Amino acid sequence: MTDNEDIEEIKQEKAAKIVYIALTAVIVLTMIISVVSAVNRRNRAKTPPAEVTESDGTSAPDQGMLPQITVPADTSRQQPGPQETKPAQTEPAHTEPAQSAAEPQEQDEPASAERIFVVPVNGSVIKDYTMDMPAYSVTMNDYRVHNGMDLRAYPGDPVCAFADGVVAQIYFDPMMGQTVVIDHGKGLQSVYQNLQVTLPDKTEVGAAVSAGDVIAAVGETSLIECAEVTHLHFSLKKDGAFVSPSDYLGPVYATEE
Repeated sequence: MTDNEDIEEIKQEKAAKIVYIALTAVIVLTMIISVVSAVNRRNRAKTPPAEVTESDGTSAPDQGMLPQITVPADTSRQQPGPQETKPAQTEPAHTEPAQSAAEPQEQDEPASAERIFVVPVNGSVIKDYTMDMPAYSVTMNDYRVHNGMDLRAYPGDPVCAFADGVVAQIYFDPMMGQTVVIDHGKGLQSVYQNLQVTLPDKTEVGAAVSAGDVIAAVGETSLIECAEVTHLHFSLKKDGAFVSPSDYLGPVYATEE
């Protein structure tokens, strides 16, 4: 019985240590979040939000500063083939000329317009999308996957919409900080994180935005990436799964120092 009592006491001591460690971790995390919030409030006091809202949230920065990628529409199915135009010249009574005459109307539909993708900030990539191979995290001091692209920027730098779309979500993520999500249709969404808490007045859920519109400003609200240099964490989702931003933007380089 004495041995059993000793074993039971050891188990209780281990359980108490585990509970103590867990409580200590929660307290430390709470203190870190409080410090980060205090730093953010100090930065906002030094950098008034008016610098972002003066543009009313819709004005785009100098287009020479933000690289643009133009994706031409697929018009191969809209151009009438030679077999459709030939009967119109040789057989006036045939019904095919009426169909070919209606086809040019499809070229005037919005679907034929080109899509433009814009790099959200004017900065180089400091950490790329790495879902297949873990990358080193300076903040966490370990290796982990990275679901987006970190673009070098300074606190208060404007953040632009990646493409035309509608603001789908605005929320504060405990780990990644202030977050804005834009829905671009056809299952494509862009996610902007580590933003300033204060957003332009016109950045609200349901608001329509165009490629290059200013939707936020770079902040320092990401707890899990706070040891990195200041940056925008930019990611893309296709049908709910993260995809590489490079698939849409190609190689990204800073256009100016």
